Amino acid sequence: MTGSVAGSPDAARALFPGAALGVLLVCAGLLSATAWSATPDYSVVPKLQEVKEHSEAPDFTLASPDGRKVSLKDFRGKVVFLNFWATWCEACRDEMPAMEKLYREFKGKGLEIVGVNVKDKRPDALAFLKKYQISYPIIMDPDGEAGLLYGAFGMPITYLIDRKGVVQARLLGGADWYTPGARNLIKTLVEKK
Repeated sequence: MTGSVAGSPDAARALFPGAALGVLLVCAGLLSATAWSATPDYSVVPKLQEVKEHSEAPDFTLASPDGRKVSLKDFRGKVVFLNFWATWCEACRDEMPAMEKLYREFKGKGLEIVGVNVKDKRPDALAFLKKYQISYPIIMDPDGEAGLLYGAFGMPITYLIDRKGVVQARLLGGADWYTPGARNLIKTLVEKK
């Protein structure tokens, strides 16, 4: 076959004049998407607000239901989802099953959910945890001291704390923590080193 230019670079440029530009644009788009996805988008969870001052999370030490002393700093190096809750709180009951799913998905990937029970009687809190099959760490704040430290005057209140112990975001009230947006946010936070 005469006139065939099947293997020549000139033929490729003639057939696909915009190919190089297309490849360049695709690569730039991928790089841009990667950079964009590394920045947490807190707006994907309604009412979740980025904390502008990004201060270190105040430490506290409380007892777990089995009596072990647990400090917030024990979780340093992980993304901490710090949630203040109470058994009488309807929004807490609504959000905790989604939090449990989130915990099961991300617990081995750098996320630690820490539930702080505020001012409940121990038997009431334990019955609640059993009923809702909560497996993430729970600590008891019978006098509300840690709750006051974090401004937990209403329940629930959640703080997202990075691996260095710095508060990144806060949500006053309940949320569905297992939506695709919430899961992507947590994924972004745990992948951030």
